[in-house]
Amino acid sequence: MDSGSIKEFYLDLNPLTLLRSNNREFAETLILFAYMVIFAVICYKITMFLVERIKPALDPVHEYNRRKVARMGFLFIFGIAYLPVIFSSLSLLPTVLGLAGAGIVISLKEVWLNMVGWFMIMGANGFKVGDRIEIDNIKGDVVNIGFFKFTLLEIAQDPRFEQSTNRLIHFPNYNIVLYRFFIVSETMDFVWDEFRIYLDLKSNWEKAEKICTQILNEELVLAPELVESKIREMSKNYLVRLGKTTPIVYTSLEPEGTILMCLRYLTPIRSKRLNRILISKEILTKFKEENDIYIYTH
Repeated sequence: MDSGSIKEFYLDLNPLTLLRSNNREFAETLILFAYMVIFAVICYKITMFLVERIKPALDPVHEYNRRKVARMGFLFIFGIAYLPVIFSSLSLLPTVLGLAGAGIVISLKEVWLNMVGWFMIMGANGFKVGDRIEIDNIKGDVVNIGFFKFTLLEIAQDPRFEQSTNRLIHFPNYNIVLYRFFIVSETMDFVWDEFRIYLDLKSNWEKAEKICTQILNEELVLAPELVESKIREMSKNYLVRLGKTTPIVYTSLEPEGTILMCLRYLTPIRSKRLNRILISKEILTKFKEENDIYIYTH
């Protein structure tokens, strides 16, 4: 290769020569793009070096946030600045647009899924602020719904209490697409709960069952008209058959030689723990007055 050919080769790879050319081939455009990426990286490194020298970060969090903002700013500025250069060769426009479109779709997959998730949340089978949901084994009350994420006020994992932990958990909306979720909506905000009591075999179980049934019917029974109205409201979107809605006490003989009394009743989801406390106090008070009922202790 003579000196003239070498000189011509280097002139062809010169970024200024490539930049001035309006009829670049695809390979030349890729080379020019690589030059521009290198130039942007060098500018970013020099800028951050100077910023750290002039005004050092106060702490690691401040440094992280500053670098994150700087990266996003450089990407935006150089992206806008490079568009005319990339699209200056109109013959490559369809190819570039195709590659750019594919790259955007792949890189922003979660963004598109978040949008799809938002439409699902806003739909008839979604949820709204105030509903209680469980998703990915995390339960909480919905306190905010955004276009890209929703926020839950976490509920403790212990199913007996349904108490708030006062922690906010943010979920990207695409979780609605990828995972199944459970809803207790304001339209039908009551659930079945069960309260178990173990009695000694010597106990008068008929009297104990009668006392428990009386406590449930007097203290905790939901108004039938309220239950019916909520069922009618849900029936607009779902075929709901709730069946028996009145409290009931199931009595059974356990293999351990004890009598199990299972109190089953409907309760508003947010009053679950309070109702358990009321039941416990009433049962302890009533059983204390009887001489032939003995609560079994392990």
